[in-house]
Amino acid sequence: MLFKPVATTCALYCVLLVPIQAEPVAVVNGEIITQQHYNDYLAARAQQNSSNKDAPRERIIQEIIQRILIKQDALKNGIDKGDEFKLKLKALHNSLLMSMGMQKHLEQHPVDEATLKSEYDKQIVNITVPPEYKVRHILVKTEDDAKAIIRELDAGKTFGELAKAKSMDTGSANKDGDLGWVTAKKVVPSFAKALEKLENGTYTGLPIQSQFGWHVIQVDDSRVTLPSFESVKDRIKAALQFQVMQEYVINLRNQATIEISKPTP
Repeated sequence: MLFKPVATTCALYCVLLVPIQAEPVAVVNGEIITQQHYNDYLAARAQQNSSNKDAPRERIIQEIIQRILIKQDALKNGIDKGDEFKLKLKALHNSLLMSMGMQKHLEQHPVDEATLKSEYDKQIVNITVPPEYKVRHILVKTEDDAKAIIRELDAGKTFGELAKAKSMDTGSANKDGDLGWVTAKKVVPSFAKALEKLENGTYTGLPIQSQFGWHVIQVDDSRVTLPSFESVKDRIKAALQFQVMQEYVINLRNQATIEISKPTP
């Protein structure tokens, strides 16, 4: 009798220590699908395709059930006992070890923001960026038509009014001939050559021919826009992390005893 209260207290204490099991999502041939199992599968599914995260819960559960049924049948057929399975399992095991080992090394040797910015500053001075041109044009059928437009421009008519009245390119004609900002690579070669020769605020003194017809071209402005730090930061980080991993592997090789057998003749 003296021990019953102690036993009861211990039993209650043990019950309090055991976590209350949440209601299973489903049970497949006795195998419980927990909410954590569901959450983990949903997260892995969303990583493959962001649109997957919006799938109905019932569909997700059915997918998990299907996977478990296939797994159970594979176990029933002894696939896990076969040599091929064991070899592939070992390969997956090694691959996971290497992946997690590299991730741990990168976590222990992080590339900080200051290093990224310093690398950006070093690279940006050597980068070559093609200029962009703020361009307008008037497109006509014949060279004579283009020459007539150039004469009107020389006489003082505005580029915009002539583009609206005479350009075959209706898309740009409605915007005073404006094509927006372009680089030489975005236009046909003859058009690109004309752009590169024009100064800001000037138009072509001779018509420019392309497969579309004859152009009169005007450059309103030009600029060279260097990529911002934020736009290239991830690429710089990836490159620096690759260097960190190269140094890591070189260090491992230097510390290792490696013997490479020569192939037998």
